[in-house]
Amino acid sequence: MAKVQRRRLEDNYTFQDDRISMLPDDILVLILSSLALKEAARTSTLCSRWRYLWTLTPTLDLHVDWIDTLRNYDIDELRRKYVEWVDILLTKLPKASTTNLVKFRVLFDLSSYFSDRIDDWLSYAVSRKVESIELTLKAILPINCYHFPYKQGNFPDNLKLLKKLSFSYVNVSCEAVAFLLGNCRLLEKLSLCGIPFSSLEVIQTSPVFKCLEISRCSALNSVVVRESKVVCIKYNGSGKPHCRFELVDVPLLTELWIQANARQQYVSALADILSMFDYVLPQLHSLKIYAMPNFTRMNTLSDDKMMPNLKELVVVLGSGYRDTCPLFQIIHWFSVAPCLQRFVIEASHQEMSEVDKEELVYAPNCYSQYCCLCRGRRDYSPIKEVVFVGYRGVCNHFQMIEQLVTYSLALEKIIVDPRSFLLCKNIPWDYIPRNQMEDEICARNRANEQFKFYATSRINVNIL
Repeated sequence: MAKVQRRRLEDNYTFQDDRISMLPDDILVLILSSLALKEAARTSTLCSRWRYLWTLTPTLDLHVDWIDTLRNYDIDELRRKYVEWVDILLTKLPKASTTNLVKFRVLFDLSSYFSDRIDDWLSYAVSRKVESIELTLKAILPINCYHFPYKQGNFPDNLKLLKKLSFSYVNVSCEAVAFLLGNCRLLEKLSLCGIPFSSLEVIQTSPVFKCLEISRCSALNSVVVRESKVVCIKYNGSGKPHCRFELVDVPLLTELWIQANARQQYVSALADILSMFDYVLPQLHSLKIYAMPNFTRMNTLSDDKMMPNLKELVVVLGSGYRDTCPLFQIIHWFSVAPCLQRFVIEASHQEMSEVDKEELVYAPNCYSQYCCLCRGRRDYSPIKEVVFVGYRGVCNHFQMIEQLVTYSLALEKIIVDPRSFLLCKNIPWDYIPRNQMEDEICARNRANEQFKFYATSRINVNIL
């Protein structure tokens, strides 16, 4: 009894100095949901007021950050510890809850050997009326991939509440995917990575279905999308280069993200992938291209791929792209998009060398040796805005901006963002932020020096 009274006195004293603990449960749970699961669980030690709040968070992200501390363990031991950790964690969560599970994510190297355990985890998520499922597993051989258990004849009603579904290296058949699309009428996004199937059909989807992602499906031969309101398709062609796309009655498809096969000549591989989408190229408003480190003949793409409605072009450069590789040839792509208004370059992280940090390139004519390629040609496009993410201020970065200024007479705004990122290995359109403060400060200082010439110009330069 004395212990209980002392605990109450301690809690009351804490509340007097702790205004956060006096907030309603709903507010506190919202705060906890923004933390990693491990960090949210730690708040249970603050006082009795916080003891069980973390169990009410609507996000169950079973991603761990303690694996690096267990480098001496072999992979089988790590798998066993991960499975034990998840099992123990789920015993602490409520069996039934009035709080729907907004997101359920499993990210670990687990094979079909752990199918029973993963089935139990999924069953718990479905019982919580899960809205988003992300299974990112990895097995050495496709035959060892975990089999997704839900299909026709075994389909719980709660699964119909799904809004997002992501499979990475999970064994799921084309028929099961079609069944999920037909029965999950709230599904907005489907992501498939490393799935060992040869064909995919996306037919008569619900009006809310907007995004289809396909990545690293090396056995995929054909994709049929018919009678769908899909808005965006993301395709990583790292598998077979001549996968056949059949796109019929997709009037809202206006956004396309593509990555070419890294094992082929970049331009030819990219041209092959673009040819898969010939039917919808004229209706595109936004095109995002993931460039290979070596793409010196990019102008060959501008011959027969006209996109008259394209408003935005985004080019993503991998970390292998070197400072000595010129970027100006990207401008040749503008000829296929006469209505282009916004151009974005996203350069993934490449650590600055000591030479990069010391040398400052800001001379306005530093790109003059390349201007002869465009001399005498008209303005390529009425671009109004240029965005450069991952800007480092090295020679080829600044050359690109300078040439865009010279040959885009309608240009009104330049946004320079020196913050860096990495591309996810499995799914290329997932970014991993990088906290490289020293490089970021150097790049920002360099940008301020380089763009001081535009202080009195017609162009608004915004350095983030």
